[in-house]
Order: sequence, then C-alpha cells, then structure tokens
Amino acid sequence: MVTVMVIFVLYLCFIYYIGFKGYQRVEKAEDLIVAGWSMPLPVVTGSLIAALLAAPFFFAAVGTGYTTGGFEGTATMAGLGTCMVLGALIWTKPLRRLKGWTIADYYGLRFASKKLGAYTGVVMGIAFGFFNAGALTVGGTYIIQTIFHLDFVPAAILFVLLTAVYSVIGGLWAVAYTEVVQGLLALVGILGIVGVVLFQYHDLTFHSDWWDIHKLVHRGGYEFWSLYLVLALGDIPAADLGQRVAAAKNPKVAYKSMLIAGTVVIAISWMPGVLGEAFKTLFPHAANPEMLMLQFAQGHFPPIIAGIFLTALGAMGMSTLSACYLASAGIWTKNIYMDFINRKPEQKTLLFVSRLMIAISAAIGLILSLAFQKVIDLAYLAWDIIFVTIFWPLVLGPFVKRISTKAVWLSVSAGLIYYIVTSIYGVPAPKTDSDGLWGLMVELWKLPGISGVVVSGIVILLASLIFKPTPEELERFERQWKSDEDVDVAERTTEAIS
Repeated sequence: MVTVMVIFVLYLCFIYYIGFKGYQRVEKAEDLIVAGWSMPLPVVTGSLIAALLAAPFFFAAVGTGYTTGGFEGTATMAGLGTCMVLGALIWTKPLRRLKGWTIADYYGLRFASKKLGAYTGVVMGIAFGFFNAGALTVGGTYIIQTIFHLDFVPAAILFVLLTAVYSVIGGLWAVAYTEVVQGLLALVGILGIVGVVLFQYHDLTFHSDWWDIHKLVHRGGYEFWSLYLVLALGDIPAADLGQRVAAAKNPKVAYKSMLIAGTVVIAISWMPGVLGEAFKTLFPHAANPEMLMLQFAQGHFPPIIAGIFLTALGAMGMSTLSACYLASAGIWTKNIYMDFINRKPEQKTLLFVSRLMIAISAAIGLILSLAFQKVIDLAYLAWDIIFVTIFWPLVLGPFVKRISTKAVWLSVSAGLIYYIVTSIYGVPAPKTDSDGLWGLMVELWKLPGISGVVVSGIVILLASLIFKPTPEELERFERQWKSDEDVDVAERTTEAIS
C-alpha cells in the first residue's frame, strides 16, 4: 500500500499546482465561481462527465446493484445521464444567455425577482451545499480510508481539508481542468474493472433473476423507478451542473457539453448493475457494499495500476465535491450577499465572502457525513428536496410564457411544506394488494419526493391561471431565447465598454 500512498501524494502535488495556477487567475469573485465565463467545450464536457462519474455516486450505484438487482444498480447512473440530456434541451442555453452566476440566478433573472432567486437559491444551497456535499464527502472518505488505512472520522476530516483548501485556492477554473484528467483516468479504471469481471467471472453476470425486466411494470419495480425518476427529473436543476454550464464560453458550448456528457454516462450506466451482481457472489455478506469496487481494485490490479485508479477516484471525488462547494458558495455570495446585503461590494470583499462560504459548506457537509456515513441516504435527500420545489419552474420557465413569479413562489413553498409534513407523518395513499401496475403506482405515490412533485406541479399550473405575468416577466421570457449570435454580440459590446 506504500505504492498507492506515494502515487496519491504525487497526484496531490499535481492538482495543487493546477490549483495554484488557478489562484493566479482569480482576481474577482466571478473568476472563482464561474471561471470568468471562459471555459471551452472540451473542458466543460470533461468536467461534466467527471461530475456524473463521481466516485461516490458510482459506489452508491454498485451498492444498490449488490443489495437489490441489476436494473436498480443501473438506475442511478442512467438517471444522472438522462437529467443532463434533458437539462441540455431545457435550460442550458437560457441560463447562459441570461449570463447567470448560478442556476439560482435563472429563477431571479427569468422571473424578474431577485427575492425569488434568493429563495430558490437557499433551497439549492441547503440541498447541494450541505446534503449533497455530505454524500460526496462520505464517498471520498471511503477512498481515503482505503489508501491510508484510517478510521472513518480522521479520513473524512482529511478528505474535506484537502478539498476545501483546493477549492479556496483555485476555484472553478482549477477544478474543471483537473477533472478532465481525473475523469479520463477513472473512466479507464471503471472500464478495466468491468472488463476483468466480464472476462474472469462472466458466469456471475446477466442472470435473468438479477435482470428481470418484467419487474419494472409490477409493484416490485418501484425501487428502480423511484431511483431513476428522482435523478432523471429531480436532478435537472442540479446546482453543481449549473455552475459548470454557467462558466461555459457561450450558449452553444453549454448546450453541446451537457448533451455529450449525458450521452456518455447513459452509455455506461449498465456497469454498476453488472458489478453489483458479480460482487454479490465474490463478496457475500459485505457489511458496506458501497466500498466493494475499491476492494476489488486492490485485489485484482497490480499495485501501481491500483494506485493510479484509487488516486484518480480520490482526486475526482475531491474535484466533484469542490464543484459542489463552489456552486453553494456562488449561490450564497451572489443571490444572498450581493443581491441583498452589499449590492456594490469591493472585489476583495466579495472574494473573501465566496471563500468563507466554501469553508462553511465544507464544515456542514463534514458534520452530515459523520452523522449518516452513507452516500445514498444523503444524496437522495438532496435530490428529493430539489425535485419537489424548484423542478417545475425550471422545466416550464423556458417554454411557458404564462408562468408567473407568484405562481413560482406558491409552487416552491407548497412542495417544500408537503415534503416536510409527509416525511414526518407519511403520504396518504389508497390501500391495495395489487402486484401489477396499480400496485407500482401506489408504491411510488407513497414516496414524498414523487407525490410532492405532483402537488407542486398542480399548484404552479393553477396559480399561473390566477396570477398573470407582468410585462417585465414577459420581456425576460423573450430575452432567454435570443439567438446565440445576438448574445455573443451583446457580450462583446459589454466587454468593449468595460
């Protein structure tokens, strides 16, 4: 294991060097948060792929495949890939055309209300900056434990310190450029593990009982659909994805990068199910199946190859968590501090606030990770909250002119209240013994995240019929669909004036 430690330390030197180069480029808060709106297509695409192949999410998907089945193991990655394709088609160009700092800016800019941007930003900041950061911390801690043979608590503290310092130094520019390298190495490692399993243990994969497609249309398929739908739809407003897209060079780059990255992730989404299926036999009665991929790499790869793979996963976990910190910091800095507390701050002050919010997000994420110590629990809590609150305004906002600011306020609030109440007291649902499609629908309805999005959707539609949009809201609707050429000319004009 000394070899693995040495490789990891050497790679840390590399990414901190990139972080230092990023530090030299950071003069303003927008340099830290959105890389000065300058990231080209290969960098944005590579960063997005690395974000969705983040080790914690892949570990969680393998763990689900181990405990439940092949399709359930596939659901997480397939859902993440689908959400990116849908996001590309729905909000990437409008967000970049409006030149928002964060995805929360879309709500404020599209609906002409900074208060709404702040409200949705707080929801996103809590969900992604705290709960999702906690989930990513757990996954990264697994890797640090494996490399350095530490207990969970010191490994978590070390992982968060390494990531937070890196985030404060280099910002999104450094994160994105290192993710391209880390994502490529991790993808090669994942393909290598799947190749070994299919070649050496092909008799342990693709058994009909593990991949029973008929279950998906019966009551037993509710776990697959709950996992898939919450990610495929609920993760469309993902703050960390929005942060990368907001930093794209132009709307076309934002759109293409999301489309390519989502397609890549969907193409390999079956792999966690296959690994979970094989590991069920190779590692029977595993106490924590989310760590099995790390154990397999150590036992089947030469030390140097295992070291490179574990290092790539650890570094990718760092950069993905760093992007989560930056997304959260961007929301608190732009949508709260800049829009309401200090409207004309000095750049040094704004940069200090941004870095302070990174540290706060890291501290809260660490506390949550120590409390839960499970990737899947924290991650789905974050996505549930997003799904029931800010999903509909983002999905309908670019296309439905009649959606008004008041309707968005009511929908977000109704979804949040419904989710909290039903999480405590349960969802009212009809009783049924049906094992077919009706039984499946009832089981899905019992989930606060699924039934909650139905409630918030009904509220936004009814409220939009009652409260009409203002002329300013209608003008913002039109602005988000200006041609890319008009946006490029406007940006060049603004830069020339500045």
